[in-house]
Amino acid sequence: MSSQHVPTQEDEPESPGAKSEDAKSIRRRLETAAVVISWFVLNISIASSTKWIFVKGSICIQGTGCMQYKFPVAITVIHMIFSWILCRFYLFHVRGDEKAGLTIKQQMQQIMPLSICFALSVAMGNLSLKYIYPSFNQMLGSMSPLITVLLAVVFQQKRFSKKTWLSMPVICMGLAMCSVKELNFNALGAFYATGATILRAVKSLIQGRLLSPSHKLDSVSLLYYMAPISALWLFFLMLLMEGTEPMMLLLAPWSAEPGAPITGVGTVMCLLILSGLNACLLNIANFLVTSYTSPVTLQVLGNVKSCLSIGVSVAIFRNSLTFEQAVGVGTCLLGVWLYNQKETKAPDASVTRSSSGTWVEFGQRTDPEPALPKKTKSG
Repeated sequence: MSSQHVPTQEDEPESPGAKSEDAKSIRRRLETAAVVISWFVLNISIASSTKWIFVKGSICIQGTGCMQYKFPVAITVIHMIFSWILCRFYLFHVRGDEKAGLTIKQQMQQIMPLSICFALSVAMGNLSLKYIYPSFNQMLGSMSPLITVLLAVVFQQKRFSKKTWLSMPVICMGLAMCSVKELNFNALGAFYATGATILRAVKSLIQGRLLSPSHKLDSVSLLYYMAPISALWLFFLMLLMEGTEPMMLLLAPWSAEPGAPITGVGTVMCLLILSGLNACLLNIANFLVTSYTSPVTLQVLGNVKSCLSIGVSVAIFRNSLTFEQAVGVGTCLLGVWLYNQKETKAPDASVTRSSSGTWVEFGQRTDPEPALPKKTKSG
């Protein structure tokens, strides 16, 4: 007597709906990876373009001498103005939005805090460099992921897995080790650097909330609203910290004595335009990374970016790599790997499943803290 074959779950053909969900999940992971890679590239290129302005941006006026355009706050003001112009052109002339989505009152309530945090973080970060070396500034800035997690717990009542808590000290300590030998302490410099780090963490949380589905803002729209307000705050900070010299140098061809040869203004303007385009794309990518992942992941990626910058510097400029830097980079990347090992839960039949267990639709998370993009098996 032959045994009758009992159909199992494995014999049942996969439904079109399940295939569609798997395809969406794969596409989502590819989009996330593309956004993160773009963010890395734009971060490294903005540092290079800004440094190029500092090195090559020389304006010479006969009888006065040459002046390097080393005004980071003024450059950031130009970046914000450039970002607003490009976003406005895209929203109104490419995408075809006929009117703004936020009223003035809504902008003051929702966008103003984000703009203030951004402007003050830039100002405090630049002020800290007057008192401490960039290495110590970076060491304090490496605490940003941990600070972001703590603020999310205190002010947003978010909960994180044990592996997230365990990974935070490892990530922060790894980047701090890269610059421990160059430690120089100054109380005022440390205050400014710590303040800038906290403000960056607060900014990440605010932009994460504004990019959630409940606010119906995409990355370009958020930058369109944030840029002019940030530019205004930064303009006042520029006057306090750098004076009117950044503007007067750019206006030198019209303000100098007639007939006085002036060189370098065109070069500086071209460099500022290229840097402004880079900054606009970077700001959009910054919001996209927050939307596709989370505020904490954005800060974690910031530490990874610092490690990659060390590698890029060694490869391009052939500067030496110390043992402490190598160990620090390895420790930071170990912490990132640990952070990415999320605890998985059994799938809920009432929730549309994503094979990564993280995303269902654009900007809508199904778990409290998504991992960095990685390859996973479809359940």
